[in-house]
Amino acid sequence: MKIICVCGMGLGSSVIAKMNLEQVLKLMNIDAQVDTCDVGSVRSTPADLYVTTYELAQSMPVEYKDKTVILTNFVRKVEIEKSIDECLKKLNLR
Repeated sequence: MKIICVCGMGLGSSVIAKMNLEQVLKLMNIDAQVDTCDVGSVRSTPADLYVTTYELAQSMPVEYKDKTVILTNFVRKVEIEKSIDECLKKLNLR
């Protein structure tokens, strides 16, 4: 599975999200490749899931809506786990 963390420039908050997401996925026993990307490059970065914030969710391509996890905080691991788990179940990936 491939997951992309999306932020405005692909260098700041998405890197923090990537590090925390990798820790959460390990605890959930989910094998995934996690990368980062800026919101402008998201169409050229295929993935099974995209993780972003409410502020950037409006800029995500409409066709990615169902596989986009929207977080209010890239640091809160409890929120990350709950949101990822819900999305994976919805997409029948878990």
